[in-house]
Amino acid sequence: MEIVDTATRALTRKGLADSSKPTADGSFLRASSIGNCIRQQIYDGLEAPVEEGNPDTAANGLVAREIGNTLHSQVQCAMETDPVFEKFRSEVRVSFPEVMRSGHADGVYLWFHNKFGKFQGRICVVEIKTMRNFAFRKARKEGPREQHLLQAATYALGLNVHAVHMVYICTDATPGKWKDRAKAGDTIEWIYELDDRVEESGATLRTITEYVLEMEMRETITALQTGVVPLGLKGSGGSGDTPWECGYCDYQKLCESPDGDSISSILRIKERDNESVS
Repeated sequence: MEIVDTATRALTRKGLADSSKPTADGSFLRASSIGNCIRQQIYDGLEAPVEEGNPDTAANGLVAREIGNTLHSQVQCAMETDPVFEKFRSEVRVSFPEVMRSGHADGVYLWFHNKFGKFQGRICVVEIKTMRNFAFRKARKEGPREQHLLQAATYALGLNVHAVHMVYICTDATPGKWKDRAKAGDTIEWIYELDDRVEESGATLRTITEYVLEMEMRETITALQTGVVPLGLKGSGGSGDTPWECGYCDYQKLCESPDGDSISSILRIKERDNESVS
C-alpha cells in the first residue's frame, strides 16, 4: 500500500482557482468584501497572484464554499416557492459604481410588515451565511457579525431598498456535552431596517455602512494614485501579533513580502506569472 496526495493537491489547486472570480460588473472592489482587510481587498482588485503556500487552507476553503453554495441554493429555492416571500428573486445583481463595488444579493423579496395595525410593504434583501458551530452559537448570543450586516446593507443601498433579512445556518453539531448546544441545520434569522440603530453610539445601519463604503473607497483611490498599498489588518494593530484572519488569507506570503507594499511590484509579479503560464 502507498499513501499519496495527488487528489489532495488537485483539490488544492482547484480551491485556489475557485477563490478568485471576477466582480459582478468589473468593479475594483467587491460588495461582499466590505469591512475586510483593505490590503486584501486591493490585492483582490489588482488580481494579485495567489501563492500555493497553504494547501490545507485552499482545500478547506473549497469544501466550505461547496457546503455554503448547496445550503444557499436550498434556502433560495425554499423562499422562491413559499408564498410568505412575495416576488422572491435570487442572485440579484447589484452595481454600486459610486463606491467602486458590485456583487450579487442572495435574494430580494417584498416584505409585508404589520405595524400599528396598518399594512406596510418593504423590499428586503436576503443575506444567507453558513458557519461552523462556534461562530453560530456566538451569533445566537450576540447577533449577526458587523461585517455581514455591512455586506447586506451594501446590497440594500445599491438596490435602493429598505431592509435586510439575515439568515444564519449551522453546518455541524456541538462537540461534547456543552450546555449551549447547536446542531447542523439550526438557523437564526433577523430583519433590520437600514435606519435601525445597531450600536451603542446610536448610529444607524445606513450611516455605518455609508461611512465604511466611503472610507474604503478613499483608501483604495489613494493607493491607486500613490502606488502604495495600505497596511491592512496585520500592520494596523500595533501589537505585533498576527491577526487570526491572516492565517486564512490567500495573499499571506505576498503581504509579508516587501513587494506587497507596492502596486507596481505586484503588477510586475502578475505579468511575470502570466508570461510563465503562456
